[in-house]
Amino acid sequence: MQLSDLAGLRHYLTIKHHIPGRIRLFFSPALVSRPEVRELTASHSELPPGVLSVRVNVMALSVIIEYDPERVAPALLNELFTGNEDRVVDVLRELHERLTV
Repeated sequence: MQLSDLAGLRHYLTIKHHIPGRIRLFFSPALVSRPEVRELTASHSELPPGVLSVRVNVMALSVIIEYDPERVAPALLNELFTGNEDRVVDVLRELHERLTV
């Protein structure tokens, strides 16, 4: 799972709760049958550095991402899901730069 995978689904996601280090996203029931959601639950070996865990609960329609707030800026993660569509590529680029340093 990469942050760009979740960014591609951002129109279906709503931040329910966010504290530095942990974000809970609710997703639309329309995503349940999409292969992207199944892929998110399949393998966590491909988590980017700084992302500690991703838990998808299909029954609760939620995704919990635990991350290192020293590496993943909480404000950037928030902007990834709530910000202007025009900023998504820039936010992903900045997150990638922070995670690969």
